[in-house]
Amino acid sequence: MSLDYLLALMVGLSHILHSGSSRTLLTNCGIFICSAAENEVLNHEVTTEVLTLNQCRTLRLHHATQMLRNVKAEDFPRTAEEILQIEKNESRLQEAEAKKTDSSIHCLAWKTKSCLFQRATGTTKVFHDHIRSHQWVQCTSCKNWLHFQCAGVEGDWTSKDGCNLNSDVNNILESVKVEDILTDEVIKDLEKKLQSGNILSNRMYLWKHRGFDPPLHRYYCDHHALFNDTKTEDIIQRLERIIAVPGTAAEKQMFLSEVILPEVLIYWLQTNANMCRYMAESVLLKYTSFEDKKSVAEIRTGDDTESTDEENLLIRNGRTAAEWCSKRNWDGKIQFPTVLSMEREEQIESKCKLESWIGEYDECSPAELFTFVFEKKEDYEVFWTEMVDKMKYRIFARFEEK
Repeated sequence: MSLDYLLALMVGLSHILHSGSSRTLLTNCGIFICSAAENEVLNHEVTTEVLTLNQCRTLRLHHATQMLRNVKAEDFPRTAEEILQIEKNESRLQEAEAKKTDSSIHCLAWKTKSCLFQRATGTTKVFHDHIRSHQWVQCTSCKNWLHFQCAGVEGDWTSKDGCNLNSDVNNILESVKVEDILTDEVIKDLEKKLQSGNILSNRMYLWKHRGFDPPLHRYYCDHHALFNDTKTEDIIQRLERIIAVPGTAAEKQMFLSEVILPEVLIYWLQTNANMCRYMAESVLLKYTSFEDKKSVAEIRTGDDTESTDEENLLIRNGRTAAEWCSKRNWDGKIQFPTVLSMEREEQIESKCKLESWIGEYDECSPAELFTFVFEKKEDYEVFWTEMVDKMKYRIFARFEEK
């Protein structure tokens, strides 16, 4: 967002604060700010007049239309009924696939949503279906199996420590500089191989096949970076200078952030942290920094996501955490998440409300239904360390400040 645009918003807000009734201000301030910014950018002449309610409705419709003009139908959130149907389909398909020894459901990467030959959520459509036969490799650590391409091993598998994460990822992330994350030539070559299919990527596949798997696409979009916003933006700006992307500025930004950025980070982890692709992909999809432990009034969550599978995972993690809590002795009382005692339809409705929430995750938000509430701070810290820091569960938790 440019400085001129920000100034336009400020000017618009200033005009609003000095005119009109408080009721109109509270109801329509958003459309007035949008209008002020639009007038500023398009150099429209502005006149002073009091708008009627019908004019405000027309203005609201105009801005809503402009905002949604380039939004594709598949990008809209699913309804509760659609989510329930997808979930039923997925459950049925998984049950059938579990009986097939060569099914991708047995690939270790399937559990992290990074299997290159997984199905689109709730359907029988498969990623990279032009590849008919698959080689498998067994992890030397856990003895589970992966597709050879999902493992992404160059050289000896045993030299990559299997699925064990022995590298100190936090130190690697903290010490690296933006300009040291691969060379420009390596990044250009990586982009060409992704485009040609010499390197298989679900993110590139989703980019070329829009609407193929919206839940997985949203999940990937929520797990595309390993750094804070400032450093991530610096990396994207560097990618903009290196790679020429056709299309609009918005399309270029989406392509770089949704496809190239995560693939660059995965390849960088492979080459700098002695990881196979599966392990690097797992780090990207699971990594969350917990260094910033904010005020006790704030609800904390290990991860925020919108996909159907993540809804299941959030509930499953909650149940597992509740069972773990039940087996321990605590100094204070614990209130388990209300959502765990709900019927399935109520759980889905609660998750939909959580997905559509745009405010803070506090005690008044839909997240409260998913939250473990501790009476003692010490109990809360033990819980958070075990469930989130160690187990990497996706959990909401807080403690009551006395």
